[in-house]
Amino acid sequence: MCLVFVAFATWAVRTSDLHTPDAWKTVLLANIGTISAIHYFRRQVGQVRRSRSRSRSRSPSPSS
Repeated sequence: MCLVFVAFATWAVRTSDLHTPDAWKTVLLANIGTISAIHYFRRQVGQVRRSRSRSRSRSPSPSS
């Protein structure tokens, strides 16, 4: 999802005319959306890492 939104934001900025008075709106929305998508992605990765570390700590240690 993160990469899809970043690609969409890149496309939106590239295809818009940045010399119009309203161009800042396109750039602002693309930046906010991209930052939001990256934040969401990092949060998801953090949750996966935490759940993996919890499952490893719960598993019994092998006996020697």
